[in-house]
Amino acid sequence: MRSLNALARTLCLAALAAPIGAAFAQSTPASSPRTVAVRADNDAFDFWMPPWNRPDEEYTSGVRVTYDGGDSPLWSRRWIGRGLAACTIGATVCRTGRSELGQDIYTPSVSVDDPHATAGSRPNAGWLFVSQTARILRDDRSDDFTVTLGVTGPPSLGRQMQHLAHSVAPEFNRPTDWSRQIAFEPGIIVRYEQQRRVTLVDDETIGMDLIPRAAIDLGNIASNAELGVETRIGWHLAHPWLPDAARPEIALSGGAWGRGVARDIFVDGNTFRDAPSVGHRPFVAGGDVGLDLRYGPVSLGYHVTSESRAYDQAPMWHPWASMIGAVTFDR
Repeated sequence: MRSLNALARTLCLAALAAPIGAAFAQSTPASSPRTVAVRADNDAFDFWMPPWNRPDEEYTSGVRVTYDGGDSPLWSRRWIGRGLAACTIGATVCRTGRSELGQDIYTPSVSVDDPHATAGSRPNAGWLFVSQTARILRDDRSDDFTVTLGVTGPPSLGRQMQHLAHSVAPEFNRPTDWSRQIAFEPGIIVRYEQQRRVTLVDDETIGMDLIPRAAIDLGNIASNAELGVETRIGWHLAHPWLPDAARPEIALSGGAWGRGVARDIFVDGNTFRDAPSVGHRPFVAGGDVGLDLRYGPVSLGYHVTSESRAYDQAPMWHPWASMIGAVTFDR
């Protein structure tokens, strides 16, 4: 899948983001920064490879439109962060929220001349979802509680989006066959993630920190546990989660993680009906490196990720890259 694919889905999802964002929006203090971000994940962004040789398989595309900031979601305020104020610049303990609309697409590996995958390959799959996160933020710790609702199968629009983009530039795209895909299923994922921050260098210009994290997901779409660590170094390095004043920033990051998998619908098949499946591997590992730039209200980022095989016949490693753009208001 190529960059036009990601661009087409980004535009479609951005058009949907306004009404959904309005429905999600919570009361926002005037001094609380709010960020709207668009992230596109795609193996077409593997710019170190020639365009005709970039992968178009496995986790081949993902798009996120995110609204971050303001107070925490209404459903969470009685139990999560009760008594805390919404995050503002300079706060060291506060609560906030995040809302997201996204779509992921998974495809098997196919040749340039044949759209049919080989035996043992994963089925095609799409996942269209919305999520809300209640966050408790401190200087050295963040706690995120996320509820995600979505659908797989034809309503996820995976086939339509991929075919639309592939028809625009067929010479750079491989043929696809969606006759074998994960069927329709409404899905839910409940996630808890905790991150810690260890400051290694902190002066007026150069900063460096270490961020270990742990997370658990439960649901019919995915159930797993994850441990990871990230390190960041940069000029005018911003706090990783607390809002702060706008300063120009250049930051480099790198991380690694391991995930124990109990269920992955995209390779295990549907929960309550027969569907194509190849089974999951119990452990998946990965790593990423990234470059982030910020000037005034605008932030740009490019991150490269590689993840080990999710099932036995998958490639040993699959790389993809993320392009991220964000605008922050009221900072």
